[in-house]
Amino acid sequence: MIIADAFVQQYETLCTAAPNSALFLGVGDASSLELGNSACLLIRNGLPWLLIDCGHDTLRRFAEVFSNRLPEHIFITHLHYDHVGGLEQLYFKAALAGKSVRLYVPVSLVTQLCAMLRYTKLAEEKTDVWQTFILHPVSEYFWHQGLKVWTYSVRHHAPNSAFSLHLPGVMFYSGDTRPIPELLSHVAAKNEIIFHDCAVTGNPSHSGIDDLLREYSSDLLGRLCVYHYHSESDRAHFERAGLRYARALSAIKLR
Repeated sequence: MIIADAFVQQYETLCTAAPNSALFLGVGDASSLELGNSACLLIRNGLPWLLIDCGHDTLRRFAEVFSNRLPEHIFITHLHYDHVGGLEQLYFKAALAGKSVRLYVPVSLVTQLCAMLRYTKLAEEKTDVWQTFILHPVSEYFWHQGLKVWTYSVRHHAPNSAFSLHLPGVMFYSGDTRPIPELLSHVAAKNEIIFHDCAVTGNPSHSGIDDLLREYSSDLLGRLCVYHYHSESDRAHFERAGLRYARALSAIKLR
């Protein structure tokens, strides 16, 4: 009975604390201007819960949805500029507004991120970026607003240079990656929606349609929602392959 009560309590906590929709502010790759830099905003009860990545145009797109607000919590998947190029702009906006922003950053990325932002400061103030950004190094998981959020290394360029984000029972976000069947088949076993990197044609750093169809089971394919593609015309290829895809500024229900 005690075990059953614990499961009920865990389920009730998940239902009340977890985000209930995902809004892609952008779904494009680094060269796509029309689709925007890939960034996903998790929303709970109509309010921002956690932003995944902050590219060059992410803040502008965030303001289109939540006017006069800045993101307050951000998870960084990796350090390519189409995913972190908006952090400097965010620092200045937040510092001038007297606000702080918590950055959840996988530990293997911390040193390089600090180096990237080392000259970011307001010249007239005796402060630096880390008095506005609250750096929260992440190992295997972190706690955010009452929920345990997991992160795993994925296959993008060098080992331990890019990371996914996972809310068990809710969603899995791959970040930029090649196929990761050994990971998804092990951790994404609770019918989560899987947001996955995919263009029409893959390369050594990103997944393509043929890669996903070859590497993933029918169950996993049925739960995929792809993003990080090059142009709107790519969607016709996804449709022919039977793959669901994300659109910019279109909300996706999570639960």
